[in-house]
Parts: sequence; structure tokens; C-alpha cells
Amino acid sequence: MLFRNIALELNPAKRKTEPKKRLRTSKLKRRQALIGIAYALPALLLLVLFRYWPLLFGTWISLWKWGFVPEQFIGLGNYVRIFTEDLIYKDPTFGWQLGPIGQSLLVTLYYAIGTIPPAIMISFFIAYYLFQQRKGMGALRTIFFLPYITSQVAAALVFKWIFHPSVGVANGALERFGLPKQEWLGDPDPVGMKLVTAFGGTWPEWLPAQLGGPTYALIVIMIFTIWNSIGFNIVIFLAGLGNVPADLYEAAKIDGARTVHLMRHVTLPLLSPMLFLLTIVSVIGAFESFNTFYVFSGGEGGPLGTTMSLPLYIFRSFYVYGQVGYAAAVSMVLFTIVLTLTWIQYRFGEKKVHYQH
Repeated sequence: MLFRNIALELNPAKRKTEPKKRLRTSKLKRRQALIGIAYALPALLLLVLFRYWPLLFGTWISLWKWGFVPEQFIGLGNYVRIFTEDLIYKDPTFGWQLGPIGQSLLVTLYYAIGTIPPAIMISFFIAYYLFQQRKGMGALRTIFFLPYITSQVAAALVFKWIFHPSVGVANGALERFGLPKQEWLGDPDPVGMKLVTAFGGTWPEWLPAQLGGPTYALIVIMIFTIWNSIGFNIVIFLAGLGNVPADLYEAAKIDGARTVHLMRHVTLPLLSPMLFLLTIVSVIGAFESFNTFYVFSGGEGGPLGTTMSLPLYIFRSFYVYGQVGYAAAVSMVLFTIVLTLTWIQYRFGEKKVHYQH
């Protein structure tokens, strides 16, 4: 900077032209910025129109008693109803019980816990096996990916027939092994309650039955989800495995590392970005799952609400009961839950991710 000022002092003509150059440069940068904004504007308008405006309008609707038309502005009335009546309530006889939203949220939690860890673990082991150079691996990769690209509704209908209590293949297999038939999608008793009864105990009346774990119907939905989702997870893991440097495996083998040690100390740390991505995507997908629950329960969330996920509850509140404002309020609660879980994963999970440099 000092040399530049000295040069300007020694050359007055150059000093006079310097402000003009700055002005031209400023105009050029401003023009380039406007051109960039013009190119991005259509995408920004679409983003605002289809993402942010529905969010803002949904928040506004949630402050109203809104049927199919606005009826009355009630402020936080819908949210008060959610947290004082429909989330949890106190029964005069049985004490604290779960309301419909509380039960739907618990069903969604069971579903997330029962699908995310098994799906990721199974996908990892399958991907690790498929990554090995063996004959027929291309065909196997295609076979495992087919469930993911198959119509979810059509596949769910097939699964529903497999677990039909009268003509289903699942009960046929149980009979073949001398085991009793099950109601599957029609059994309202949680697995925990069944285990307590099987060992001669009785379920406490003061304890909500929903806390006894998932029902067989929900377990069937979990099995279908795992089958349907592993194809996508496998593709992500295969992409990650392809980026692991081969010399790391060779160096570890020279040091005497076995397959288990290679997987634990080399493969998993380098696949941590993929694990992090799949965990976030799977959690969001689990809390937004709708199609599977709708097909398996016929849109009713039965038996006795044991397959009523939170998105299905919102759908029924909106379309079946016409409680548009209330459904919008529940949607805002679900949005807050998903946003909080995502933030927690980023806040604490990203620290354990090892990025390759």
C-alpha cells in the first residue's frame, strides 16, 4: 500500500484516473451481482412459494379455529389443547394416560427405534459383502436395490396379504412348524404385555398399555420399512466403500489386523460421513412416514390406534374430521420435533464424523 501511494504521488495523471477505475470496477461488480440475482431469482421464487410460504401460512392457520373455512381466531388455543388434553391427561380412575397425540408420538418413536438401527446395520453388512469382488455381485446389487424403486403402496399391499390372518403366507409358515396362528395386523396387545402374560403376570392397570412396546401390526410395518429402505442405504454405503483407500487396508493387514479389526478401525471411521447422513435422513423419514401406515391400517391407524403415526393422525384430523386449524398446529409440533432432533444430531453427532482430506 505504501509503494502504491508513492507511485500515485510521483504520477499525478495516474492519480486522477484511479477514482475512475474504481468507479468502473464498482459498477462492474454491481452489474455482475444483479446478473447473478436475476439467474437465481426463479429458483428463489419457487423456494419461497412452495417451501417457506406454506410453512408461514400453516403457522397462521394453526392460530385459528379453522374448518374448511376460517371460523374464529383463537391464538394458541390449538396448542393448549395439544399439551393439556391430547398429549397426556389424568384419568380419575387410572391416573395419567396418553392422549391420542401422545399415543401417536409413541407409535412414531417405536417405529423409528425399530427401523433405523436395524436397517442401517443390515445395509452396512450387505454393502460390505457386495463390495467384495465376486461373481454375480452386479446382479445382487440390482436385486437389493429393487425394493427401494418398487412402488411403496403396491409392495405394502403385498405385505399386507402375506400377513393376512386367514390366507397369509406368514400364518401358513407358523402352522408348518406347529405354532399357533397370529392376528398380526388385527392384534391390539403390545408385545411387552404379551410377555408379561406369558410368564404368568398381569399388566398393571395404572400403567398405560401403550408403554408395553409395539404391537404385531407395528412390527409388520417395521419389517416392511426395513425391507423397503435397505436398497438406498446400500447404495450410499457402497459409494463410501469405494472411496476408502486400498493402501490403508494393506497397511493394516501387514500389521496383522483381521477382518473384524479392519471393519472396526478402518472401514467404520471412514464411513462415518455416510452413517451420519443416513441417520439424519432416516430419522426425518421415520417421523414423516405416512404411506406405509395408511396402507397397512386402511387409513384408520388400528387396531386401537396402535399404528396411528403422527403424520397419519394429522391427515385424519384434517381430511376426516375437518379440523384444519388443529391439524396445522399438530403439524407445527411435528416440525419442531423433527427440527430439534436434526439439530441434536448435527450438534453432537458431527463431532464423531471423520472426513477424509
